[in-house]
Amino acid sequence: MQKTKLSVCMIVKNEEQFIADCLKSVQPVADQIVVVDTGSTDQTVEIARSFGAEVHNFKWCDDFAAARNASIKYAKGDWIFWLDADERLEADSLKPLKQLLKPEKRPVAYLITIKNLLADGKTFKLSTGHRLFTNHKKLYFEGRVHEQIVYSLARNGGEERPSNIRLLHLGYGLGAEVQARKDQRNSELLLKMVEEQPNNAYAHYTLGQNYALAGNHQKALKHYLIAIEKQKFQKSLARQLLNNISEAYLKLGNFAEAKRFAEQSLKMSNQQIGAYYLQYKIAQAQDQISEAVQWLQRLREKNLAVSKGRLQIENDILLSDNDILFSMAELFLKLNEPFKAESCLTEIIDHSDTTNDLIKKMANLLIRYQAYELCLKLLQEHMNTTDVEILDLIGVVQIKQQNFIGAIQTYTQILQQQPNNFEVIKRLAGLFFKIGEKEKGESLLKILNDLNQFNQVRCNKK
Repeated sequence: MQKTKLSVCMIVKNEEQFIADCLKSVQPVADQIVVVDTGSTDQTVEIARSFGAEVHNFKWCDDFAAARNASIKYAKGDWIFWLDADERLEADSLKPLKQLLKPEKRPVAYLITIKNLLADGKTFKLSTGHRLFTNHKKLYFEGRVHEQIVYSLARNGGEERPSNIRLLHLGYGLGAEVQARKDQRNSELLLKMVEEQPNNAYAHYTLGQNYALAGNHQKALKHYLIAIEKQKFQKSLARQLLNNISEAYLKLGNFAEAKRFAEQSLKMSNQQIGAYYLQYKIAQAQDQISEAVQWLQRLREKNLAVSKGRLQIENDILLSDNDILFSMAELFLKLNEPFKAESCLTEIIDHSDTTNDLIKKMANLLIRYQAYELCLKLLQEHMNTTDVEILDLIGVVQIKQQNFIGAIQTYTQILQQQPNNFEVIKRLAGLFFKIGEKEKGESLLKILNDLNQFNQVRCNKK
């Protein structure tokens, strides 16, 4: 039997920082790579050709669907897989992708999970897209932006199927300036779409998302509400729309409406993460700490199920488990339950590479909530207490506890390692004055003065 072939199709412009890793991720499964360039002025085209890609030019016309359709026109494979340069096919998706490449007589499209890495570098928003479909002449893209093949698939009696394939999308982690330009471009195109198709619910939905990304939640809400009036979406998209409306109301301080829409979303699916996260944020914003803990615990249960592959849901979010535990620890400290907070922090340490930054973050949290004994225990049990940064934190806690003798011993240790540390000398002087040892305090201030004079002379010589 003849091998079923796959064409990977892309549109690009100035993607030299991303495209090599993207093409590397799909090269093992691609029989053909088609790259349509819309006007690159960097090394994008050269890099694409180095991977054996066929490169074609396309004059940009403010229409992503037109560019996508130009790319699939060159596809020779039985199947088309499309992606952007800032996306990567996850390594463990190669095998399942190959297994899906079977002959089909009717139009077929597979839903692919996209893990969108957000700007914080650790939180993922999960979405789905019809990224793999049969090379059928009646399947094509529609939409100036956020282009889709789903409409032509439906019109031609095509079949939509689920899959276990995942893409990692890095685009939301771009710098603020780059992201702002992208948002502005998308906003202009989406406004054109809404103007051309005022009854297109998806156009309003995506325009709302774009406004939300730019921080304009009032305009986002306006278009979300139009979208929900115009059309009944498929379940996963309808649930996400409810969550988006809830989030917009939350950002605008209307907690009652935020809660109402989050509850509607949960009625549609209680196996998601997004609506639990919103309920947690709403409770937290209203200072309902016990309720916030309950929502966060439910959220964590679903989040762990998704991250371990026991649960898969379209158009959801995926959070860092450490961040959930850290937020839970803070809530327990607010409730004056330090032992529960300690349990959360210990779990983070047990499942992480213990670093100074992690311990410092925890210590500062405990200091903020005056959990001084727990903070000292954490520092002494989990870190090298000859480390200057850790010693400084121990000294801060001892001062907060008014254990000035202990703090003097701690800062003396630091001074032995860093004899010219101005801040440590100053702090030690202050501590000696606190316990009535005026001569030692004055002696340290003299050392500080001599160091200042020495540095001033050295600067003048330069």
